[in-house]
Amino acid sequence: MSQTVPAQKLDGSGNDHEGRRWVTSFVWLLLLSMVGIFVVDRLYHPGKFRIEQIEVRGQFRQVNAEQVKESVETALQGNYFSASLGHIESAIKELPWVFDAAIRRQWPSTLVVEVEEVQPIAEWGADQWLNASGDLVAREPWDHQLPALSGPISMQETVWKMFQEWHGKFAAHGLSLDRLRFDERELWYLTLSLTALAIDRNALSQSAEESSPLSVTISAEGGETVPAHDYLAEVTMIVDNADATPRINRLISALNSQLIAEFPSMKSIDLRYPNGFAINWITRSPVNQKLTESK
Repeated sequence: MSQTVPAQKLDGSGNDHEGRRWVTSFVWLLLLSMVGIFVVDRLYHPGKFRIEQIEVRGQFRQVNAEQVKESVETALQGNYFSASLGHIESAIKELPWVFDAAIRRQWPSTLVVEVEEVQPIAEWGADQWLNASGDLVAREPWDHQLPALSGPISMQETVWKMFQEWHGKFAAHGLSLDRLRFDERELWYLTLSLTALAIDRNALSQSAEESSPLSVTISAEGGETVPAHDYLAEVTMIVDNADATPRINRLISALNSQLIAEFPSMKSIDLRYPNGFAINWITRSPVNQKLTESK
């Protein structure tokens, strides 16, 4: 016995419903896009929300705050919302003596510019400074003298660390560590000069009478002491990296007023000897001859 299955009635009502939903969604999306475009246009329109004030902050010694402001105004393109802060920061960093800069927006129409000035603590190589932050920065014209350091970039931190350590040791004896260099042969070169240490007048006078190359003259009378800065001299010391500090300490322990008074007659001191050091004299006097023979 056969059974007849009634045919299902097919119509397009389901497709029509989906079509209407799609059209509705498209219309809403179009409306939202138009609203978004309108809002963005109003926010980023150059004539709207203009920057009315530029506030420059920082502790300035060398940086000119007005020059910073002018740099911001020159680099500023757009309004409060559209201005590229990164572009402006880069322009400020190009100014002399500026190490770093940061900008933030302050509602409703202000840019706040924080500027960090270069704080040099030493010269590095021929054309750079070692900044207080530990970074190397371009050197600017300046009438202040700083310690001169040099060496491979990879040794930057080590050179500065050793300078601080050795500078303090020599300063206690009235000697200034003016230059420190580390070379590819792993040798340290220390250039020392006399400072305001009071040297025994008799020892210094004896050195001067024996044809000191700096033509030292003594104006003090009797047993007075004479400040060493009146008799400036430079001596370069050479020492291996492997045992630099112990050998420098050995030299320092041997320093006395007579040896320091002979600095104007010295050219260099070689500390690369296991049990002593060698002095290279510019001129030889009875005093420094005796000092040499005693080593």
